[in-house]
Amino acid sequence: MSWLTYYLGLFPGLFLLQRDVTCKEYQNVDMIIKLQDTVMLKCAYPEMGKMIQLSWEKKDGDAKHKIAVYNPKRGENIFFPYNQSVTFLSSSISGDIKLKATAADKGLYQCSINTFPEGVLLKLIAVIDPAKFPRSRAADSRVRIVPGNVMTLSFGYLNVDSIKQLTWQRMAGEEISIIVDITSSERFIGYDYKRRIQYIQSPDQNISLTIENVTTNDVGVYSCYIDTNNGNWTKTFDVDVEGDIKMFLIFGAIALGSLVLVISVVIIICVWRSKKRKASNTQFQKGTTERHNQRRANPNSYTNSDVYDQPNSRGMEYQEEAIYANL
Repeated sequence: MSWLTYYLGLFPGLFLLQRDVTCKEYQNVDMIIKLQDTVMLKCAYPEMGKMIQLSWEKKDGDAKHKIAVYNPKRGENIFFPYNQSVTFLSSSISGDIKLKATAADKGLYQCSINTFPEGVLLKLIAVIDPAKFPRSRAADSRVRIVPGNVMTLSFGYLNVDSIKQLTWQRMAGEEISIIVDITSSERFIGYDYKRRIQYIQSPDQNISLTIENVTTNDVGVYSCYIDTNNGNWTKTFDVDVEGDIKMFLIFGAIALGSLVLVISVVIIICVWRSKKRKASNTQFQKGTTERHNQRRANPNSYTNSDVYDQPNSRGMEYQEEAIYANL
């Protein structure tokens, strides 16, 4: 029995893997995105302090190419040639943009937000070739979360003298978010997790990651990668919303959609009835005006008599009866 088989037998859920693209080619990158026809670049302004200005740039070595700028007072501006392929999403203040991409759009993108009094916030995103995007793998453990609560993921590792590198990341669809990346000389925490995580390496051979105030946006496949003296090890966690909460959210969305549909139908019916009533009133007024005009033109004519003429007719009948009695 080899040493590898021995370790796999003692520690189920640990697997010897080669380094993937997230650890080798891109250091200190907050997010890795697979190149597609349409790419969403998410900056997610965290509302820390007052935003002064938000800008997007593409990094090409030491050179930087301006893509877009958003200023709360002056609005948005997209620079040439990106004005043909880039648009801000519905809420410009969040900083998210949509890119209609081609093969030439691979590379590093940087979102920078100038705030007061926090200073400059930076987020670095790598858009990579689809062939280099790592494939998802079967999860070793399943975790269910409740929105608003705290999530803790734990990973037991071999008893070694030191860990040369430790990386926690999250994969969701065609995106990989780097949560924490620690080496012997550097400690990097991803932009979206700076204020929500706690990383603990305890002496009892356990590494844990705690994320506070989780939401449905935290769903995905989490992986913990460690580079030790004995090899490279990874454990994955399939994180999803707890069943009851998930069904509640689904039914809530359906109920909300139904309510919006009912309200829309009621509004349409009310508007239609109002227009119909207005049209009827207009037609009635038009007919009344025509009858008044006819009476003014020929006051002795009784061919178009209406309710206003009835008292006069009744008076004439009374007069005829009185004359007959006298005779």
